[in-house]
Amino acid sequence: MPTPDASELIRLLCGEAIFGRDIDSKILQASNEVSARLMFEVFMRCDIDREGWAQEFADALMEMTTGGLSGLIGFDDGRGQGLESDGEDLPEDDSATASDFYLRLEFTDEDASYYQFHLFPPLDEPFVQGAARKREGASQHLMVTLSHSNDLQVFIQNLRSNPHLKAVHDSTAEVFNAAPSHGV
Repeated sequence: MPTPDASELIRLLCGEAIFGRDIDSKILQASNEVSARLMFEVFMRCDIDREGWAQEFADALMEMTTGGLSGLIGFDDGRGQGLESDGEDLPEDDSATASDFYLRLEFTDEDASYYQFHLFPPLDEPFVQGAARKREGASQHLMVTLSHSNDLQVFIQNLRSNPHLKAVHDSTAEVFNAAPSHGV
């Protein structure tokens, strides 16, 4: 059974896009919630000849996560950003670091996309500076402006709390602008 190249996992953890937005974001989320040993043990047991092995790996990791930071080692992934502090002033966001992202949120079906449209995703996170969205079939097209580019992973992790969300895909301004639905 051929196994994956561990350098792919290392490159992904260093911020390089490897398997696509949905799979990469699941692996990044799990990387802060499981031990490195567990992550690499599961990765090295993947059979790269199997269709969809990367998706299976990401889904297996998501089943092992607890939803909280690991007690072993965890990097500051921004989850605490915007939470009240013990009286110290939080620094103001610098608009020079703001970044726009275009995503396509794939829901379980068209009804889920329709009924979730005005409720989800929550756009009141402290790092969300602005957003627009459109609905098309079982998908929402989303343009979101985040305070910093590294807030995207936290934003996607928060999206995964919705049981009707199937996957998160990268998109473009052209796709967003061409989508037939109205913006919010």
